Amino acid sequence: MNKSGNWGVVGLLIAGAAVGIFGARLFIKPAPAPGLSSAPAATPEIPSNLPSLENSDGLARTTFAGLSSDLSFREWLEVDAVLPRLIAAINMVAHGKMPREILAPFAPKDAFKVKTKDGRVIIDPAGYTRYDKAAAFAAGVNPIDAAKAFEALLPLLDAAQRGLGEPNTSAREALFTAARELLAAPVLEGDIALKAGKKGIGWAYADEKIEGLSPAQKQLISSRA
Repeated sequence: MNKSGNWGVVGLLIAGAAVGIFGARLFIKPAPAPGLSSAPAATPEIPSNLPSLENSDGLARTTFAGLSSDLSFREWLEVDAVLPRLIAAINMVAHGKMPREILAPFAPKDAFKVKTKDGRVIIDPAGYTRYDKAAAFAAGVNPIDAAKAFEALLPLLDAAQRGLGEPNTSAREALFTAARELLAAPVLEGDIALKAGKKGIGWAYADEKIEGLSPAQKQLISSRA
């Protein structure tokens, strides 16, 4: 369990945006059925009032800029291919993977902390503070505003989704699937025991049920003392 590239709290924003979309029923279509597969449909055209996906970075930055003044978020908005990167990250989460490189600006800078208690190695609760900044960012984003931004760019996001090779899946459906993946992460009680990881990995969860969770879900693991 290498936590150096943890982006998990940012995943809460994805879930929050999904909640916002569900609540903003006046300007969206009904949510599709669960999963990443849906019935084949004709490839939609991008409306004339929107740029091509290749030229969408300026619009994406303008649309998302009002969501937060967080410096990490501003840094991320300056990358090339904003919408394809966002969709790639959402799909990775939907499949239980971790988009470390895509969301690198949000990674905590401090080292993962452990301590020994009663002869066991456990996660040091003090280490959770390294996610405070990312948590504050996620909590500060209005989910309805995030949903509106997502919907405003939906034709372009759908085009980016098709570019991933899943032409029969909408960006909205991928977002919902990613949210469900993250919301399935458990909240644990008490100490979280660790064991030595495999080669190249510092630590793994001692509980095989926890270790068996998807990489995306494991990034959201927390504990109530």
